[in-house]
Amino acid sequence: MTIGRNEPCPCGSGKKYKKCCLGSTSTDATPRPSPRFRFEPGSYGGAGRQYMPSAISHEQVSPGEWREHFCLVNPTQCFDHEDDASARAESDLNAAAALRSTGGSDADFAMSLKDKGYVKVEDFRRATD
Repeated sequence: MTIGRNEPCPCGSGKKYKKCCLGSTSTDATPRPSPRFRFEPGSYGGAGRQYMPSAISHEQVSPGEWREHFCLVNPTQCFDHEDDASARAESDLNAAAALRSTGGSDADFAMSLKDKGYVKVEDFRRATD
């Protein structure tokens, strides 16, 4: 599949391909909601309480430096195994990112997750290994 110069860049930046990744040596054309934000799929919950799909948003604060910005959780989906919840979150994020790669906006990305049942968690705590 070839990308036309005037088509939206598959990286999700919202720019035309010719003004974004056309001359790039990078092969990473993974759709993302915004160059300023990235999402990491995971699970929320714990043993004995079941696990829910989750996504942590990271905001770029300077080149190469990211901070955790907020966490989304889907309480309508519960799994007995952490890996199953993480896989669902990854699938949901990929589906939302696909909207961006076809010309959708950040709002379309967000609404896709909201429509699946994701809600923002205030004062979330990340478990450490």
